[in-house]
Amino acid sequence: MDVLTIEFILMAIVQFSMLLFFGTYVLDLYWSKKQYLIILFVIFIPTFILFPFFGPISILYYLSVLAIMIYRETKVVMNILHVFMALIFLVIGDNISNILTFRLFNGIGNEYLSLISYFVFYIVFGIIFAFCYKKIVKYLISRWVFYSFVSYISVFLGVATVVFMYINIMAIDHDNFYESVQNNLAMFLIYFVLLSISIFVVLYLAFKQYKMKQREQEMKNFESYVASIEQINQDMRKFKHDYINILSTLRTFIDDKNYEGLHTYFYDHILEANHDEQQLNRQAMMMLNNLKINSLKGLVTTKILQAQSHHVPFYIEIVEEITDIDVDPIVLNRMVGILLDNAIEAARGVENGEVRMAFIRIDEVILLVVSNTFDKKIAIKVHEIYQEGFSTKGENRGLGLANLRQMTNDLHNVNLNTKISSPYFIQEVEFQKE
Repeated sequence: MDVLTIEFILMAIVQFSMLLFFGTYVLDLYWSKKQYLIILFVIFIPTFILFPFFGPISILYYLSVLAIMIYRETKVVMNILHVFMALIFLVIGDNISNILTFRLFNGIGNEYLSLISYFVFYIVFGIIFAFCYKKIVKYLISRWVFYSFVSYISVFLGVATVVFMYINIMAIDHDNFYESVQNNLAMFLIYFVLLSISIFVVLYLAFKQYKMKQREQEMKNFESYVASIEQINQDMRKFKHDYINILSTLRTFIDDKNYEGLHTYFYDHILEANHDEQQLNRQAMMMLNNLKINSLKGLVTTKILQAQSHHVPFYIEIVEEITDIDVDPIVLNRMVGILLDNAIEAARGVENGEVRMAFIRIDEVILLVVSNTFDKKIAIKVHEIYQEGFSTKGENRGLGLANLRQMTNDLHNVNLNTKISSPYFIQEVEFQKE
């Protein structure tokens, strides 16, 4: 086995391993033994076999299969971009490592020393780039919301950059290797800057659109709040009217000195009629004291009043204090609003309908459970309810759950599970701490 063959094998192992490390580290992935075997036999070895026939272009096979594996693992389109960004950073690191090795060890004549130096530079730059890129990604995720079209555009730009880079790599003049690498590095850096600017422009435009939708949602929440206040005022007027009627009836019993009838009327009709509802209201409001997120507390209070206005019992359980959920407040309110609106509407349509809601803290995870009774005559298939336009309530409906699924797909720390356990339709949302 000659030096060139050994150099090729070692370089391929190091570069492929660094590419896998970059994506795994940035996304905080944990591969099982079975998945590592798949990576070895489906990605590593086939890429080795393809390289003698297709040269550097064979790395696209490696990237494609790795991107598919990461997407299947995370279900987030944006994560495909990170695979291609890993290659872009490592190609830049490769060029810098080649230039440093050439400048420091050219003329020494020790090929093994040059090779070891190249590997050291390459690994160091790869780790530094991965660390910095992960910090940038976490910063952007914590502040911006990535809509689907942003993810697709970003992935397209990443793929286009990789294709451009490999066209230049394949066109390298090996007779003037050092000069070609220098020119390519300059070109790659320029294109990388253009790529970064393009992605940030797309993110900025998406952020502006998000802000507009945020304001629209705030207006809807405010309108809902005002409607709830109006409903409370109507209930107060109704109560005042009923209160006067009750006092008039009591006066009749008192004027007639019918104290036995007064006793029966008071305990059997007045107290009994309001006891269950008052107890339910008291229990719900006591539980809400443990919800310390003011915007969410206001929303849930509004939904409780809305359910009561339709005579739908609303049970809520929050045993431990919930002070923070690691999701944008507007997105969180939209998600909870959709869940409760659907639950209340479904419960209204059945006899003895009810809605149940619970916040459960499990270590670093907060689990939100919303369940409601539903009409058993309607055949509900879980895999269909999140399709856009699907609804059991008529035409031009059914966007709420589709939007909910889209929001949870865009958030890597949120999982949505749906199940039916008669007589309840149950939605579980798991919020993980980032």
